[in-house]
Amino acid sequence: MKKILLSTLLVGLFSLQAHADYVAPAPSVSSQAAQYSVMDINSLIKSAKSGQAAAQFYLATKYQLGKDIQKDQQQAFVWYKAAADQGLTAAQLNVGRMLADGIGTKKDETLARKYFEKAASHGDNRASFNLAMMEEQKKNYVGAYQWYELSTRDGMLDNKVITLSEGKKTALAANLTQEQIRMARDRADKWIQAQ
Repeated sequence: MKKILLSTLLVGLFSLQAHADYVAPAPSVSSQAAQYSVMDINSLIKSAKSGQAAAQFYLATKYQLGKDIQKDQQQAFVWYKAAADQGLTAAQLNVGRMLADGIGTKKDETLARKYFEKAASHGDNRASFNLAMMEEQKKNYVGAYQWYELSTRDGMLDNKVITLSEGKKTALAANLTQEQIRMARDRADKWIQAQ
């Protein structure tokens, strides 16, 4: 009982930080695309409407934060989704987060999961962490362990996420058998190999 209570407490403490920020840092883009971060709002809107994924991302960020334009979560979602659907990983992460929590759009965990998986398949460990949180909320602790394991290995490593994931794995391990942990790690290996 102590193990369950302690791990539940630890899981609860870490859960508070799951969706702490909705704006992923600017995507890794060419120096040409970096111009969008300093572009005036009218030019940025024009570039976003012309289909430039990086411009769409920066415009979404401005809408989300209310910087240089009226804050509008629905417009932020629209523009993040446009960039995400063109394959921009940071936008995929933000779309997943907004869908998971119903920010600027209707809550849709199934679709959120698809966007998180797209971002995770490009090595974004923040997306893997969010997938782990979703599994943990469903009480699928083996699945949660698998995604936390992946979030410590993915290519785009955020050290804060690694630290959180290691703590989560330790808390979950208190209630999993060695076989379940091995199974979760094997699933993580297979997921990486499939990517």
